[in-house]
Amino acid sequence: MKLALIDDDADDLAAEADYLTHYIEHNHIELSYNMKLANYLSPKKFVEEFYGGRFDLIVLDIFMDEMSGINVAQLIRTKDRDCIIIFVTSSDEFLLEGYQVFATGYFIKPLSRHEEEFRRTFDFIYPRLMERHQEIRVPIVRSMDVDVPYASIMFVDINEKHKLRIATRTRDFISSMPYEECWRWLSTDKRFLECHYRIIVNMDCIMEMQEDDFLLDDGRKVPISHRKRKEAKWQYMQYLAHKGE
Repeated sequence: MKLALIDDDADDLAAEADYLTHYIEHNHIELSYNMKLANYLSPKKFVEEFYGGRFDLIVLDIFMDEMSGINVAQLIRTKDRDCIIIFVTSSDEFLLEGYQVFATGYFIKPLSRHEEEFRRTFDFIYPRLMERHQEIRVPIVRSMDVDVPYASIMFVDINEKHKLRIATRTRDFISSMPYEECWRWLSTDKRFLECHYRIIVNMDCIMEMQEDDFLLDDGRKVPISHRKRKEAKWQYMQYLAHKGE
């Protein structure tokens, strides 16, 4: 699990990091494996380094000198519609604004005073965290195997050298894995749609459904085959209609 904490008070940041790591390690050890925690005292640095899919859960303060947490959350939402945001702050003044950026929780500092409420919130987001936590082990051509999180996969296809390409936001992995084996794994996850012969798209990455293509949120296009067009578009609309259920 990839977790980011943003708070310009060093003591508060350390306390939040201790509380969250202790909670996860003692209540959801399966999420603690390979957990990556990034602490930011500077919200501007976080914004500069952030890209869609980088974090599964973001916990941030609202009252910060460089930039308010509400502004940070608004920028997060322009790049990632699905990452989970929780506010930890010193006042409930911006409670409404917090929910306008689809925050899942809003806690008054310190977190340790809200154990029962935090447990209920974490139980609520747990299925989404597990969904984002899924990974596929990919044998890379002339390199070591790589664990690629499902959430970071934008699409899968076959390149000009007839090798499997797993495209993420940051790089493309060229794999010796057979396409059929990859589809067997990804087809168990409701996010993935085979929209063309040997092409799989992550529907969470689709920005717009066009006549012959899916336009992804990074500007790339994934073709929809003529044979699969009606079924693919219907499945995508069904996914949007029932997403989050």
